[in-house]
Amino acid sequence: MLIILILPIVIATLHFGKFLLIPLLFSFFIFILLKSLNEKIITKTQMNHNFSFIVVCSSLIVFFYLLGILIEQNIEGVISQSDIYQLNFEKVLTYVEGQNLGILISLSKNIINNINFNFIFSNILNILTNIAGNLSLILVLLIFILLEEKFLITKFNKLNLDRSFKTIFFKIKNQIYDYFQIKLMTSGLTGVLSFIILFLFSSDLSIFFGILAFLLNFVPFIGSLIAVILPFLFSLIQKLDLINSLFLFITLLISQVLVGNFIEPKIMGKSLNLSPIIMLITLSILGKLWGLSGMFLSVPILVILLITFANFKKTRKIAILISEKGNIS
Repeated sequence: MLIILILPIVIATLHFGKFLLIPLLFSFFIFILLKSLNEKIITKTQMNHNFSFIVVCSSLIVFFYLLGILIEQNIEGVISQSDIYQLNFEKVLTYVEGQNLGILISLSKNIINNINFNFIFSNILNILTNIAGNLSLILVLLIFILLEEKFLITKFNKLNLDRSFKTIFFKIKNQIYDYFQIKLMTSGLTGVLSFIILFLFSSDLSIFFGILAFLLNFVPFIGSLIAVILPFLFSLIQKLDLINSLFLFITLLISQVLVGNFIEPKIMGKSLNLSPIIMLITLSILGKLWGLSGMFLSVPILVILLITFANFKKTRKIAILISEKGNIS
């Protein structure tokens, strides 16, 4: 009964508060990544804490700035050849109709007739520009979180909590840090492998699709599928070579399976331990409420909830429901 009463309030809060919640969550996750990377560097190099954190922040800022320039140049280069892609796309449609598969075209004729590659790529560029603009709010929130951190530790110490609670708190913190370190590494590996494969297959959007594969690795189920299908379709339109595009599809699929089903579980010691149905429901709800941002944030949110709930007796039952096999030890 309590859940039935609370659920509409939670959904309404997520919907109407998304203007603040989305950048706040992104800034929080970036904060976790920065802190986890910083702790890793300190452990490996014995570097001064403050200096190490400055190095980590500066490196990431430079990295993402250069990455943004590369994406912009990549898409602008593709826009200059959009007329060729448009012509090739029309050739593909003509071929499909010639194979008596016209029903496939007629089912979505209005959509297909309105496809304009110059418009699509220009919109992608505009979206990326808007995202860069929204990063300013995320950056401001991140700065406030960083400033608040030292006061939070002081407040925490003044609460005079018992030792067991403090142990649980630090256990949660370490588990969350470990998860984000591993996920960042495996997502980076996915992006690099996708870029190398696409580059070897001479894809004009190898940089863009490589970065997209990195981001989509955080989205369960459909993320990996999209990261394979989109480059395949673009390759087909770019080269008009079905065999080459199929080889690209298979190679990308193998790389996704290799990282997602073998490397990531091996590094983590186990899978995410999240119930597939719970992930799917969370993905659908947050995707509906927050769009792509919600899909991207769905699994990190669930992981943090699982880790947190599993460490408190009163919420262990919820953690068991969220988990894949009920094992939260």
